[in-house]
Order: sequence, then structure tokens, then C-alpha cells
Amino acid sequence: MIRWAFILLGILGIGDTILVSAYSNINFGTLMPMILGMPLLLIGLFYGKITAFFASSSLGMWLRWLLITAYAVFFVLFLFCAALMYREGHAVPPADADAVIVLGCGIRGDRVSLTLAKRLDSAIAYAQENPSALIVVSGGMGAGEYISEAEAMRRYLTEKGVAEERILMEDRSASTYENFIFSKKLLDERLSEDASLIFVTTRFHVFRSERIARSLGIHAEGIGADGVGWLTPNDYLRETAAIVYYFLAGRI
Repeated sequence: MIRWAFILLGILGIGDTILVSAYSNINFGTLMPMILGMPLLLIGLFYGKITAFFASSSLGMWLRWLLITAYAVFFVLFLFCAALMYREGHAVPPADADAVIVLGCGIRGDRVSLTLAKRLDSAIAYAQENPSALIVVSGGMGAGEYISEAEAMRRYLTEKGVAEERILMEDRSASTYENFIFSKKLLDERLSEDASLIFVTTRFHVFRSERIARSLGIHAEGIGADGVGWLTPNDYLRETAAIVYYFLAGRI
């Protein structure tokens, strides 16, 4: 029974990576299910030989407990980080902000991705309720992109009826850090330094983004946009690894 459970979990993890890779950009979140699933599949397929090895030598015992500890630690960290991501991603931001910064993510050619479209739709909803707020679209041009993310976002917003004069373009950034740094510089040219700011990103990304903004001395609360449902497990896995890395590196 345990053997088949390992095989099933391994196949599910590897299958998830293969399926998601066919429809999404390859990143750590895409690969994580395969990384977690491959050892389980191998243990399941060679269950007798591997369990005998675990029991027959000190090296085997050490490897057994190393695997158990690694999976247990990751599972606990995942639950903890997922709780933080969920809480911050569903928080309600204050109304009447002076500006809304939309954090970019990958585009396909010259069109916004479904994830980015959901962020932009959330920004539009906030802007409609706060008609004086400026909207900063933030994102440079990456590999496989024909235009900057900011330009693709600007086109999307104008097609949805947002007035051009409300949109500011920040088209140099290549990371969340740069999203905030360059967007704040752009806003400082139009607004006072103490202007109230809101940013929009996908729900799982709000927690880390808020901490990045604070590390830069920028006070901004996040609006959590819905993600792409079938990518949610991969997004949370990738973000868990990112939160742990940023924490250990002293970046948040």
C-alpha cells in the first residue's frame, strides 16, 4: 500500500510539471512538483531494494532520515508560508489611494498573459471606485516579448476604457524590486513623496511584495488579484521557496 502511494504521488508530481510546462513558462514552481515527486516515484518503483538498503547500513539509515526530515520541513514551511500568502492576498486595501502600481509578469509576444490580465482587471476595478487615482503599469521587456510589459498593459487598459492621462508607464524594471524603485521615482515627479500607494499583484505574491516595498522604504499595501486556478499549487510552491530564500538572504 505504501509503495503504491509513493508511486502515485511521484506520477502526480512529474505529471503536473509536464502538463504545466506545456502551457506556462518554465520556472521553479513548474519544476518543484517533479523535484518532489521523482524521489517518491523511485522509492515506490524499487521499494524492496531501497527499504532493504535503508535498513542494512548506517548510510542507508542516514539517507532515510534525511529524506523524511527534508519532506517534513518543506511541508511545514509550505503550510506556514501558504497561510501568510492567503492572509495577505485577501486583505482589503484602503480606499482613496493616490496611485495604483500594477506589478508586471510575463507577456506572450505583445499580449498580456491571463495572470497579468487578472491583475489589470483588479486595478481597473479599484480605479473605477477611486477615479482620481493614477495607474502605473510596471514591467520591462524580457526574452520572447516583442514589447515591454508596461506597453502591453497600457494597451489592455485603454482597450478597457481607462483614460490615457491616468496611465503612467514604467518600462525598465526586470524584478519586483525594480518595479517599486522605478515606479516610485516616476510617481515622485507627479505626486508628493507622502502620496498613498496601492499595488496590484496576484494573491500569492502580495506578502513578499509588501515586504520588498518596506525594505525600500516604500509604504504600499497590496490588492490580491485572482490567479489562474490550475496554476495555484505551482505558484504557492514557487513562492514558498522564494519567501524562504529572501528571508535567509535578509532581503525581506
